Amino acid sequence: MKSYHSFFVQLLILECLAIACGSQAYNFFYFIQQWPGSACHSTGRCCYPTTGKPAADFSISGFRPYYNSGQYEIYCPSNDSINPSKLSDLIPKLHANWPSLACPSSDSTSLWTHEWTKYGTCSMSRYDPTQHSYFQETLVLKGRANILQILENAGIRPNGKFYSLAAIKSAIKRTIGYEPWIKCNTDASGKSQLYQVYLCVGRYQVSFEECPAAALSKLGNSGCSSAVKFPAF
Repeated sequence: MKSYHSFFVQLLILECLAIACGSQAYNFFYFIQQWPGSACHSTGRCCYPTTGKPAADFSISGFRPYYNSGQYEIYCPSNDSINPSKLSDLIPKLHANWPSLACPSSDSTSLWTHEWTKYGTCSMSRYDPTQHSYFQETLVLKGRANILQILENAGIRPNGKFYSLAAIKSAIKRTIGYEPWIKCNTDASGKSQLYQVYLCVGRYQVSFEECPAAALSKLGNSGCSSAVKFPAF
C-alpha cells in the first residue's frame, strides 16, 4: 500500500509539473536588427526587393518571443493568417524598415508572412486578436533603437574599416541602457563582420531590458572577433 501511495504521489507531482509547463508563457522578446551590407557580402549575392534597393541602414530581422531558459516555440495555432489589408497603414514603413534581401526579388510580403507565422503567432497572448499590433510594435522598437545613428555618433561608420567589438557594444549600451548581443558573419575573405544586433524586450512593456544569461548562452558562438569589419552597403 505504501509503495502504491508513493507512486500515486509521484504521478500527481509529474502531472502538476506538466500542467505548469504547458501553461507557461514566454518571458521576453529578442528584437533583432541586421546590417544589409554584411548580409549581402557574406553570401556574395542578395536580391533587392521589388520596391528597390533598401536604404543603407540596419533593418529588422525579427521580433521573437522566448523563455528565460532560451527555449522558444514556433508555428503556434492561430486563426489570424497574415493579411496585408490588415497592415495597409504600416506597409510603407515595413518596406522601409523590414525589407527582404532573399532571392528571387519579392515585395517582402513573404518575409513578413514567415515571421508572423513562425514567431508572431506564438505571441498571440500579447497581440490577440490581430497581427497589426505585432508589426506596429516592432516598428516602434526600430525607431527607439536606431543602431546606425548610435554607432555613427560614436565614430563607428560603415566604411569597410575594422572596429573594436567592445566599442560597438559600449556605444549601444550607452544609448539603449543595456548591452546587446552581437552576431557576426564573414566576408568573402573570411574576415569577421558586424551582422546582427540582438536586444531584449520585456513581455508586457515596449521597452528594452537585460537579456537573461541562460537565454544568451543558448545563442551559441557569436562568430565575432575582437575587431569586426563594418562594410558599406
